[in-house]
Amino acid sequence: MKGVVATDAKVLGRHYIKQVDVVMSAWETGPEVLISTKRMDSSFGKNAANRIEEAYGDAKNLRSRHPLAAHGFVYGLRSTIFESEPDKARWLIDLLGKLAQEGDAYDAVCLLMLHYDGAAPEGSEGGHEDEEDAVAAELSTEIEMDVDDLDEEAADEDVVPDDIDDVIRGLPLVSVIDHPDVPASLGAAAFLKRTVEHVLRATPITMHRRARELHGWPVGDDPAEKKKRASSKSSGSKS
Repeated sequence: MKGVVATDAKVLGRHYIKQVDVVMSAWETGPEVLISTKRMDSSFGKNAANRIEEAYGDAKNLRSRHPLAAHGFVYGLRSTIFESEPDKARWLIDLLGKLAQEGDAYDAVCLLMLHYDGAAPEGSEGGHEDEEDAVAAELSTEIEMDVDDLDEEAADEDVVPDDIDDVIRGLPLVSVIDHPDVPASLGAAAFLKRTVEHVLRATPITMHRRARELHGWPVGDDPAEKKKRASSKSSGSKS
């Protein structure tokens, strides 16, 4: 909601404030889901190790202050890495799998193999400042962007809405592909399942009732429904 919720999800960790990409939080619970994203579609050999190192440090920083939150990491990797540097690709896949096995790192890790035609977009070395633009490109086939919701920061950069429309139209269509070297444990389905289940385990049975029902987990009594039944019973006995 404009003017109510910040457009930047900056969360204080143990040592420093971290910009995360997906947050679920409430006043009564604090952060429950913290998901960071990174992507790389060029300069694989030069930047692969740096991206993983940054991700591990970010996980340690956030988990130290928010140990009960579900910490997730989504990595977008252009599929051309299997053509140019197949050994580096397999090394990255193995390392990402291990990130989810560390007790003090991430609860869930997802690897998306991205395919598109043409040259890599400008600023494709994978630094975090470029990731917000890259995420918009990667999800352009799934998310309808509302230019009217541009924040003040974008306005300060003298971005004209019409120009943004032209840029978006000029972006390549990106598809997520299945690759035999990417295990199911790093897929989107496994990532979402682990994230949801972590949140449900870390909260009382009376919270996130709808999610528990959809997931087939036990659900506690709804206080509002319980109060309603008591009120109805009391009214019936009076009559």
